[in-house]
Amino acid sequence: MNEQFRKITEEWLNKAQSDYLFAEASLREYSGFYSQICILCHDAVDKNLKAFLLSQGKRPDRVHDLLAILNDCCQVDSTLAVITTQCGLLNDYYIPLKYPSHYPEMTKEQAEEAFEAAGVVHSEIEKRLS
Repeated sequence: MNEQFRKITEEWLNKAQSDYLFAEASLREYSGFYSQICILCHDAVDKNLKAFLLSQGKRPDRVHDLLAILNDCCQVDSTLAVITTQCGLLNDYYIPLKYPSHYPEMTKEQAEEAFEAAGVVHSEIEKRLS
């Protein structure tokens, strides 16, 4: 990774890790916050993908559509297509959960699925940045 981009990439990765760890703690310690856990997992993946782009000297768009961000990442590294399913799942959760008029109740199983998806994405990004 270019040294010029290392610091900002690390900042984004730290923010992503913070979201992910908070989702993990919430999943372990609380019940009933499953929608928020899904949102945190989406946010962690959003930041991981943008960190990858930044590490490559690319400025990420100000969007939260994980599939759009992933598409930009795949233009740099096509093997990242392996996380399409996880990004699609988290996208499906994000918009309906983010805004009150569409706020469905999520289950613990869905929150666990979102957490697992975020973990897969984190691992794939980490492999490429180490």
